[in-house]
Amino acid sequence: MGLYQLHKPDPAVPWAESVGALRELLDAGTIRASGISNVTTDQIREARQILGDGLVSVQNRYSPAVRDSESELRLSTELGLAFLPWSPLGGISRSSLDGPSTSAGTAFHHIAAERGVSPQRIVLAWLLARSPVVIPVPGASRPASIADSAGAAELVLSTEELARLEHALPG
Repeated sequence: MGLYQLHKPDPAVPWAESVGALRELLDAGTIRASGISNVTTDQIREARQILGDGLVSVQNRYSPAVRDSESELRLSTELGLAFLPWSPLGGISRSSLDGPSTSAGTAFHHIAAERGVSPQRIVLAWLLARSPVVIPVPGASRPASIADSAGAAELVLSTEELARLEHALPG
């Protein structure tokens, strides 16, 4: 197995013990790399001590609406760990993900309309601009949505657009 992502450790088991189980899987060659999810900066640091270079990713909730993992994103960047934001499209209207509508009135929608792309693509491009270690994990049920999401990798937002988005975000 390539990457084994520990998503929901048992809260009754000490964190170091859960991460120690990952260390055992790495040492046995059962997995090549490990990741942790829904963690704090202290847990990232502890996991890094236990797993060393075997720790390659952190997956926390992060989106325009939920940015309380800023410190975990910064630490992941510092340590060179992939940061996999889950639920990355939170904060934009689900009804207008498919087109460059400004009906929801968010900065993401306005920039999408200006660019002629979907708000989803703008959100994903914004996430990619946050750090070189960010790898968004958007869900999709249609091939068109998958293709649209992939297009975000080639969309570079200007400094002015990024500033507009940052200014419009909560908190």
